[in-house]
Amino acid sequence: MNTSPGKMVVSIESPPDREKLVAGILYEDEQWAEVNQESGAVALEIYPRRDGQPWSFSFDEAIAALERAKDRLIGAS
Repeated sequence: MNTSPGKMVVSIESPPDREKLVAGILYEDEQWAEVNQESGAVALEIYPRRDGQPWSFSFDEAIAALERAKDRLIGAS
């Protein structure tokens, strides 16, 4: 299930290499972060861009996406 107000998309997923659900966060169709609870606490993993360039997007949009991801992940558990 995806939510995307703007260019950020939050998707709850069940990757085969994880025991618990994760919330993937994409910006313009490329994943830049994942919120998970593998260790019991909510954790953030940040991924590099495919082209090696730095990420550049609105701070407020990123924080809102992270908060949505955490809320949806905790609610989905």
